[in-house]
Amino acid sequence: MKNAAIALAVLTLTLAACGSKADVPTAEQVAKAYETHLNANLVAQLGQRMEVRGWDDLKVDCTSSGPERVTCVTGGTLDLVGFHGGVQLKPEPVPVPVEFDLTFAKQNNDWVPISAQKKN
Repeated sequence: MKNAAIALAVLTLTLAACGSKADVPTAEQVAKAYETHLNANLVAQLGQRMEVRGWDDLKVDCTSSGPERVTCVTGGTLDLVGFHGGVQLKPEPVPVPVEFDLTFAKQNNDWVPISAQKKN
């Protein structure tokens, strides 16, 4: 009986940990926030922008960084396409190493990017 109680307690803790980790931004949300950050901070001429076309090689590790906030440490690559004046610069997306970690805040039950920190 004692072993069954211990097993149940371990299972409960494991499920609770899984449940809390599931409430973080998805890799797609992180990729789209990265795209938004790139476009908001391009020091390029008017008419240039970037678009994320793939995030299969994006590695994301999100952890709580305050109430209703998570910081997502990124790694790997994103497949990006560049545009200038509305014209796609290369025919295929280019894998680019990620250079920013992102912080999100929970607003109206959605994760909203609030800041980006350049990797050292």
